[in-house]
Amino acid sequence: MEVIRKKILKTHGTIAVLVGIAMAIASTIGATEGIGVFKFLQQNKLVHAGLLQAYLLFALIGIILLMGSREQNVRRWNRVGAAAHVLILIAYLLHWNLFSTIENGYLMRTGGLIFHSIFLSLELWASFSANKNQ
Repeated sequence: MEVIRKKILKTHGTIAVLVGIAMAIASTIGATEGIGVFKFLQQNKLVHAGLLQAYLLFALIGIILLMGSREQNVRRWNRVGAAAHVLILIAYLLHWNLFSTIENGYLMRTGGLIFHSIFLSLELWASFSANKNQ
């Protein structure tokens, strides 16, 4: 079971790093050039500052998950991965209707909800499932 937990962490960590960096780049392009899905950020630099911090912090969480996947007992790191998605989903719920006010907002909201729910579920399952030899 520990091997599966570690694979989940490695996959989750890798995706978090790649998506975090990609979204940081995409939001910066939107803020500076006014193009792409984040083009609305050109009119609101403060929102870009918050998103940039969030995306880069998510990439950092991915690095932490990758480092944690090398430890002997990784359950706590599965819980850290789950907690990261809980926090993001809270923000989604608090600002659920905001997404409908921006172009492609429904797609962003739905995609984000699916992405974060999948990894929340995987990490929760990994952190609370019993070992086969117990």
